[in-house]
Amino acid sequence: MKKFITIFFVSMMIFNLVIPAYGIEADSLESRSAILINADDGRILFEKNANDKLPPASITKIMLLVLICERMDDGQLTLDEELTISENAAGMGGSQIYLEAYEVQTVENMLKAIAMRSANDASVAMAEFMYGSVESCVKAMNDRAKELGMNDTVFTNVTGLPDPDHLTTAKDIATMTRELLKYNYVDEYMLTWMDSVYVGKEKNSEQVLVNTNRLINNYEGLLGGKTGYTSEARYCLSAAARRNDTTLIAVVLGCDNTKVRFNETQKLLNEGFANFRNFIFHKKGEVITTAPVFCGKDENINVVSRENINYFTESNCKLEDFNLEYLLDENLKAPLNLDTSLGVARLYKDGEVLGEFELYPEKDIEKENLFKFYFKNVLQSTIR
Repeated sequence: MKKFITIFFVSMMIFNLVIPAYGIEADSLESRSAILINADDGRILFEKNANDKLPPASITKIMLLVLICERMDDGQLTLDEELTISENAAGMGGSQIYLEAYEVQTVENMLKAIAMRSANDASVAMAEFMYGSVESCVKAMNDRAKELGMNDTVFTNVTGLPDPDHLTTAKDIATMTRELLKYNYVDEYMLTWMDSVYVGKEKNSEQVLVNTNRLINNYEGLLGGKTGYTSEARYCLSAAARRNDTTLIAVVLGCDNTKVRFNETQKLLNEGFANFRNFIFHKKGEVITTAPVFCGKDENINVVSRENINYFTESNCKLEDFNLEYLLDENLKAPLNLDTSLGVARLYKDGEVLGEFELYPEKDIEKENLFKFYFKNVLQSTIR
């Protein structure tokens, strides 16, 4: 039977409490559908018709960016890689940077064009480069959507151009936006107001890129976002922002004009920051405490969490209302690897357990050589 070392801290965190939505009435918004979530755990703070299936226009490209970022994170794709533009990509209509068939471009320029101008030709070029065809990329987008639990989403293209079967929901868009936030490969471009790329076989045509997301210039803490517009979808926006340790995602769909989409997105984010707050007490990977290890090359091991130990609640909550307790196995014996659970961090409020976080070693701990262990722990004690 395991014994545990118990360490108490006065602190705050939460695991799975339901936070009530309040402050904004659904009828006060002009957007057809909207949602506000906490980006850390996906908790819904406000919703209006958030499960209605609607055309997303170019917000579609968030999923394409997720796939690009995943490949970059796996080392399968780099910014300086070059790709040859196909006739299919060059012939795309709608928003574009006027790529020329058979010209050579870099992945970085394509990311700029997708994130800033929402370029359809760059999107198709990247889809073909990564998967060999647009159809294969669309399949990958739909597969990834299912893995993320986006069960009300069907993609039929990578651009968001009108198709009666190409539908998603505000809730699903918030989910894929949350997934994109895990990576930082496109952050720079999403937060850049103006830039340019040179296109054409001779690179003699400068395309000035002006970001379609106006919140870049006037919203404190903006992390990025993606706009969308077609006559069917109307004006849409998904945007994420962080203030202090609180990160929120707001999505609005079906707005009658661009002013409404930006105003209502700001309204949702402002309401969230005014009424909710996230306290992070130990960040992912941060050393929390140490624990003794028997038979190890190291006598003690650093203890960490694989996720933020945090508390997300209404902004009027007080620190002293909560107790954070660490229960660690006191019979830890080498060897230990990174997947070995050392115990848990447990949250209490008024004597009730609210949640737990698993704790792990910061690094692998190898078993000490038997002779060295005997010398350090037995022989030296005898000599003394």
